[in-house]
Amino acid sequence: MIYSTQSGLSISYTKLLNELTTSRFILVGEKHDNPHHHQLELMLLQDLQNKSHTRVVLEMLDEQQTSNLDELTPRNKTEEIKDILNWNDRSWPWDDYGPLISSALANGNQIAAGNLSKPLLMQIYKHSLPEEARFETVKAVPETIQAAILQQVYDSHCQAIPLTQMEPMAQIQISRDASMAFAMNHQLPANAQSILFAGAFHARKDSGVPLHLKMLSEEKSSTLLLIEIEEEETQDRGLSEEDKKLADYIWFTPRSEKKDYCASLRQQSH
Repeated sequence: MIYSTQSGLSISYTKLLNELTTSRFILVGEKHDNPHHHQLELMLLQDLQNKSHTRVVLEMLDEQQTSNLDELTPRNKTEEIKDILNWNDRSWPWDDYGPLISSALANGNQIAAGNLSKPLLMQIYKHSLPEEARFETVKAVPETIQAAILQQVYDSHCQAIPLTQMEPMAQIQISRDASMAFAMNHQLPANAQSILFAGAFHARKDSGVPLHLKMLSEEKSSTLLLIEIEEEETQDRGLSEEDKKLADYIWFTPRSEKKDYCASLRQQSH
C-alpha cells in the first residue's frame, strides 16, 4: 500500500511516479536488510531515471570511493564494478545494491557518494568536525532536533549504551545527513533530478537529510519511506499522525523476517 501523507489516501504506483517526477530531489528510505525494499528501489530507479539528467546518491558509498566512480563505464560488468569500487560487501551486501549501481551506470546517470569514510567518522567521533562545505549545515540544526536525533540513536542502539555516551554518535548521524544533502545538491545541473537511497532514519523529513536540503535549496523535495509491517496489516493499515510527519509518501511492505537486533548489542555492552 502506497500512501500520500498530504491527502492521507492510498495512491497507485503510477500516480506516485507522476508526482515524484515534479520534484528536484527524491529521497528513498529503506530498511537495509529487507530484500523487498531493494526490489522496489530498483524498480523506482528504472522508472524514474533519465540518463545524465539523473544523479543517484547512495549512502552505501563514501568519499574515498569518489575517484573510483570516475573509472566506471557503462561497459563494466557487475563484478568489475564491485572490484573497481572496492565495495564493502560486509556492511552493504553487493547483491542488494549492485543492481542499483549497474542500472544507474547503464542508463548514464551521475553516481555520487553520500556517506563518510571510516577515518572521517573517527575524526568526527573525537569531536572534530572538518571545515568542509558539506558540513556547513550541521551547526544550523536546531537544538530540539539534535536532542531528538540523540534519542533516535540511543533507541536504535537498544538503549544498551548510556545516553551520555551517545552524543558523538548523534553528531555522526547529523554529519552523514549533511553529507548526503550536499551530494544531492552540489553543482546539480539545472535540468537534473537527484535521487537518494539511504536508510529510513536518514530520509526522515523531521530529522534527516531533508532538513539539510532545505538549507541548501528552495527547490521541491519529496521523501518516500519504505516501512515494513506484518503482512496481515497491509489491507487495513492507515496512516498515523506520526507517519505524516516522517515523509511525503509511505509505502508499507511485508516484513522480511523477525530479528532481535538488540540481543547481540546487549551482549556486547555487557
